[in-house]
Amino acid sequence: NNNNNDEIGAVIFAASASVKGKTPGVNDAFAVDYRGVINAAQCCIERNIPRLIIVSSGAVTRPNSPVYKLLNFVGGGIMEAKVRGEEGVREVYREEDGARNRGLGYTIVRPGGLTSDRPMPLGPSYLEVNQGDDKSGRLSRADVAGICVACLERGSTFDVTFECYEANTAKPVENVGLSNAFKSADPTSYRSGREWTGYPTMCWA
Repeated sequence: NNNNNDEIGAVIFAASASVKGKTPGVNDAFAVDYRGVINAAQCCIERNIPRLIIVSSGAVTRPNSPVYKLLNFVGGGIMEAKVRGEEGVREVYREEDGARNRGLGYTIVRPGGLTSDRPMPLGPSYLEVNQGDDKSGRLSRADVAGICVACLERGSTFDVTFECYEANTAKPVENVGLSNAFKSADPTSYRSGREWTGYPTMCWA
């Protein structure tokens, strides 16, 4: 309803295609994770909704990594759809003259492997935020929700993309699939130099 636009402060796009009950072109990966997320961005801009938060995936830009190949195969091209969706959203905001001056922006959150083993988030002191898509790990859905809400609190995460995972599960993307499968809690010694402990609002305050 256009009359209620002033009451909408943000949209969190956490939808993703399911491997079950897919109908090509309706609810498959390219319909949801590619076209769907771009449609959401266009809608936010048209209706002057200040923030779009997108839940994407870690390793989405690493097509040669085992975890990408596995998820892309099982998900019917879902990783390819997600990265194309990310690129499409950036283009939509980039092509909209004055979007940032109008207070409109996006944030792309790339969580590691999602878990549902705890109802409450661990909180920022247990999390690692990174950029470069070279590390990933595991992350509870509760913590993903907490991160998304935290991103709404500051403009410093406007037009920002980052990865997030529990710090003690961190692995290079080349090894993270096996590590997640065995629920390893032995973090890698590799440092990219872009890591930060806590919520992203603490990184770019």
